[in-house]
Amino acid sequence: MPLLVLMGGFFGFSMLVATKPQTKPAENSEIVWSVAAQKVAYGVYQPRISAFGELRPRREVNLRALVSGEVIATSAGFEDGARVAKGDVLLEIDPFTYENQLADARAQLKGAKAVLKERQAAAKLARQEKTRAQKLFKKGTVSQKTVDDKTTDATIKAARAEQQQSAVDRINVQVKKAKRDLANTKVVAPFSGFLANITAREGRVLNPNDQVGMLLDSDNFDVVFNLSDAEYGRFLERNSEVIGRPVNIVWQLGGERIELRAEIERVGAQISQATRGVDVYARVSGKLPSNLRGGAFVTVELLAQPVPDVMAISKNALYGGNMVYLVENGRLARKTLDDFIDDGAQVLLRSGLSIGDMVLMTRFNEAAPGVAVKVVEQP
Repeated sequence: MPLLVLMGGFFGFSMLVATKPQTKPAENSEIVWSVAAQKVAYGVYQPRISAFGELRPRREVNLRALVSGEVIATSAGFEDGARVAKGDVLLEIDPFTYENQLADARAQLKGAKAVLKERQAAAKLARQEKTRAQKLFKKGTVSQKTVDDKTTDATIKAARAEQQQSAVDRINVQVKKAKRDLANTKVVAPFSGFLANITAREGRVLNPNDQVGMLLDSDNFDVVFNLSDAEYGRFLERNSEVIGRPVNIVWQLGGERIELRAEIERVGAQISQATRGVDVYARVSGKLPSNLRGGAFVTVELLAQPVPDVMAISKNALYGGNMVYLVENGRLARKTLDDFIDDGAQVLLRSGLSIGDMVLMTRFNEAAPGVAVKVVEQP
């Protein structure tokens, strides 16, 4: 029995050894990275600076009452958001007092002119008598005293006529003022635009300089955007003058894309301490859509002077500030760049790469010389 047990154990051990699983050594397979690459091609490149801006009406005025009185009428379109045309009467103040003032001033003027005619006639007669006395004195008919008396009388009456002329001029000023006050009882739109902040209604008593609303220009707009110190400096490097440069504007209104054109008119007087940049003002040109409103948030694209014989490469393709990887026969090769222009988000390569070279555009930590890659996208 012991012999049988030993033989059975040996047989079982042999079977376990014969049937044990065999572990095969793992095979090291090389990772091939899927990347995007850009083919080198030199040509003319026009740098573009993108920024965010705001549309603003070129004219924005507070409508105010220039005379006091009760509002007796407003136009049908005197409402917030309504569009009015230049010359439209928006609001009317009771003209009763100003009509009476004008009538009174005209009456005073009429009386003053009558007195002036009388004094001018008296002055003319005095001059004639003076001349006659001088002739008679030469003939020896009248004395020197008579001549002196006539001369004095003519001088006094001429002065009285001039004094009355001054009174007529003063009353003329009163008439003009009364006419202007009467005209100012009507608040008129100085230009076409949209109304906002309406505060006056029929029955309200207004004092001079009380605000009744605001008028925003509807036909002329500026786009205002900010360029950083670096962007403004790079732009000036390629452009001798900023004024007059074209600007592309995109207004995304819901699902609608509205494109506008503008031209730079002026640059802010100083660098903003808040944004560390300078404000740029461009006038929107061309036909404007009817739904255009001030305050719209837009994207602005500023076009710089074209640069010839360069290739634009995204800064994401740079490693270490001046190195790129080329894709050669499915593997990466390192290349150092020396002749390029920093354009902010991009670099403009002048030389250093051959036409047709493939530049790695996908940035990943494992990038190194000899790494296997597969180009799946070419921008």
